[in-house]
Amino acid sequence: MGMFGIFKRRRTDELAQVEAEITAFGEDLARLPLTPDEHGADPGLMADYTRTLDAYEQAKAQFLGDRDRADAADVLHTLEQGRRTLDRVKAVLSGRPLCFFDPRHGPSVDRVAWAPPGGVHRDVDVCAADAVRLSEGLPPIATGRRPDPGAGTGQRPRGRPKASRTAGAGKPPAPFKVAPPQLGKRHHVKGRGDGEAQLHRPKWDIPSVLIVRLHGHGQVEQVKQGKAARLGKESFPFRVVLPLRLETEWPIRLRITCTGTWSAWLQAGDSVPVLNETIASRGPFLCRYIGGAARLHMRHREGGAYSVTELAPDFQPGPPVLSGKGISAADGEVAGSVFLHVEAKGEWLIRAG
Repeated sequence: MGMFGIFKRRRTDELAQVEAEITAFGEDLARLPLTPDEHGADPGLMADYTRTLDAYEQAKAQFLGDRDRADAADVLHTLEQGRRTLDRVKAVLSGRPLCFFDPRHGPSVDRVAWAPPGGVHRDVDVCAADAVRLSEGLPPIATGRRPDPGAGTGQRPRGRPKASRTAGAGKPPAPFKVAPPQLGKRHHVKGRGDGEAQLHRPKWDIPSVLIVRLHGHGQVEQVKQGKAARLGKESFPFRVVLPLRLETEWPIRLRITCTGTWSAWLQAGDSVPVLNETIASRGPFLCRYIGGAARLHMRHREGGAYSVTELAPDFQPGPPVLSGKGISAADGEVAGSVFLHVEAKGEWLIRAG
């Protein structure tokens, strides 16, 4: 093959890569669980959604006639802008803000303490990768975006309006994100790195829910009669949400390995959130549906298997409601009021109707 043939094949490969990026962007856009009828009342969300659609169409139009990757520079720039608005749309739909350090990291998965050089600590929302790096004492991923210069310093950048001190005050934390404040040391244990926890049930006559949150990668094991059973193991921050019946062996003994901080607690089963029309979260979950017969529709937005199982009032497992795998949707039915145990790793949304 001559030099001309080599250059021609290289240009063909480069164009194929650009075309693959356009296709992947379109597929990501098509997976959004967004409809104008349901979300049209949010003008900011719909504006970003429209910009994302426009970016996709513009990228396809710009790609026509390109001869190599250099020609497609405008296409790549348009895709980058489209990905930013797409990330904002995903963040709104998931109910989680974008990563504080760079919106291009995507929606946050945790809220951690961070301080700029010479500043004071404040809580910021971070993506999974930055959560792990910060837990290991490393700086966040360097992507060129500088955090707000006034963040964590108690100072505001010049010209920025003063925020209300009461903004966001009184807003309850997301379910299973932090331990209820009334829990004592017998029901709530915190640590860093490898450790053990012994937890006693908060109410003797009500089933309990075990929650373990790891702010780094690691694993959680429950120790019974000297034998350890794994409850979870991941290479990124994760949580365990496990319903426990009254007949469970008490106290609960846990063995935890973690690259960062962790928190484990027990809360009463009657404190779990209620599924009214919709409920959304990430990973394992426990909620309660109150009402008559209903059809449940679940959308799962990431890889891995997922399922919803009925639980009796004493948390005795009942029949499966629905299940699926990967980025997909599944439907199921419940006959009436019931507890629902969600097992998943990715983001999800359940609608009752």
